[in-house]
Formats: sequence, structure tokens, C-alpha cells
Amino acid sequence: MFDGDPDAGLVARCLQGEVDAFEPLVLRYQRVLYNVAWRLLGDREDARDVVQGAFVKAWRKLATFDPRHRFFSWIYRIVVNESLNARS
Repeated sequence: MFDGDPDAGLVARCLQGEVDAFEPLVLRYQRVLYNVAWRLLGDREDARDVVQGAFVKAWRKLATFDPRHRFFSWIYRIVVNESLNARS
């Protein structure tokens, strides 16, 4: 794991089956990701939906996460992509 990422341990615990380890990631990033989605979409409800969907997608695809990178960068990219898809 990348030592500079404070989330690496939580991601590792999730991948080992500890479901509750994902909650701190959600709590840590939900507000900033909501703000990103809201700025891209201009609609609060759509932004909430995108962020919720992004966390679900991240959970389902967590095994594809590359631990050489930061978790935040990964989920940020998911939110941006989902926001752009929601706009079209």
C-alpha cells in the first residue's frame, strides 16, 4: 500500500471483508464529493444521487482500485465521470 494515503488501511480492511471499514471513507469524502458534483450538475438532488451512486460503484469495484494511488483521487474521478454522464 502507498504509505502516504491515510485511506490505504481502510481500503485493505474492506478488501479483507470488513464492511464497516468503508463507512469512514464515506464520512470523510461525502461532503467534498457532493460539492464537486453540485458544481458540475447545478442541481442538489442530482448531485446527491451521483455521489451515492459513486460510493456504491466504488464499493463494488474496490478490488480494481490500484493502491499505488490515493483513494480520494480514484473516487473523485468516479464522481466526475458520473456527473458528466448525468448531464448528457
